[in-house]
Amino acid sequence: MIEGINILRRLPYLLALIGVLLFHGCASNYRIVEFEVLEPATVSLPEEVQNLIILNRAPLSTQVFEENDIRGITDSQLRVLDTMIMNNMFRGLLKMLKQSPIDRFHRPAFLDRRRSDTTGMKDLILTRREVDDLCRQYRGDAIISLEYYAYDLRERSINYEDAQQVIAAKYYESASRVHWIVYLPGSPRPFDSYGLEDTLFFTDVEDGIRLNYNTPAKMVSETFYSSGFRYGSYLVPVWSHTARPLFSSGDPALRKAVKQTNVGNWDSAFVYWQQLAERADSSLKCKALHNMAVYYELEDNLDSANTFVNAALLFDTIEVVREYKEELDIRLQNRQELNKQVR
Repeated sequence: MIEGINILRRLPYLLALIGVLLFHGCASNYRIVEFEVLEPATVSLPEEVQNLIILNRAPLSTQVFEENDIRGITDSQLRVLDTMIMNNMFRGLLKMLKQSPIDRFHRPAFLDRRRSDTTGMKDLILTRREVDDLCRQYRGDAIISLEYYAYDLRERSINYEDAQQVIAAKYYESASRVHWIVYLPGSPRPFDSYGLEDTLFFTDVEDGIRLNYNTPAKMVSETFYSSGFRYGSYLVPVWSHTARPLFSSGDPALRKAVKQTNVGNWDSAFVYWQQLAERADSSLKCKALHNMAVYYELEDNLDSANTFVNAALLFDTIEVVREYKEELDIRLQNRQELNKQVR
């Protein structure tokens, strides 16, 4: 999930790849290889952090909801709604922590220390003494604290044509806002602060069929589960989907090699690329060496992949190869950070 190479960093490469495919008119010039890469966490907790405490400090208050969402709500109903939100948010966070290769983060301790007001956020952070006492009492090395959450559910209407008839449909904007802080013992100030705003959209019509399962409870649950899951991906390394192009045109041997990869015979394909790399045609050399670099990356041998893509660029400066080199450089940079995080 995933991030030395986050989606923003990958975007120029993916756009360039899409552009090249469109320029050539079809994808037959390339075979796209899809796989997953492990990307480092956005925030890197110190190595000495072994045990996490997940702390709920979010105020239990009607002030965190829009008035239209809770008009007439009773105290007991508010507690039910808050419990639903907390359970799903921490369930999403825990799901991401358990997917992480950092085993020591799989079983955090969960604590509750609710606040009674929603103002002066910066003045209400935990003091150094409070952090030290909690970590000592519950044997934690870091506190991941939910400081605040807010929620708003809005109903929208839309008309659209389907099968020569106009269908009146509703959709819902389920918006959450959360604020997390990471505290470390012995420090007079927070280690990290993170605010997240997110909106999920739900419709009551799909393919002309009216749906009945988008209840308010379902929308609240999914929204905060997603929010917790997203914050978890900020804290720990995640697996991210990526893609690489293999050159398959310009010589019959390239096409034969790709056919071998299609049936899993990568070693046979590699032999074809080795032979092409001996040719006098510099463009063919570049393509073959690029494909060999992808072969080694799939084996998670990034150093060899880097050697071959560098060699490819000595013979030609094909845009896809240059973009691939940039992607590989990011993975090499991330490797050091990943090694520290999962150690």
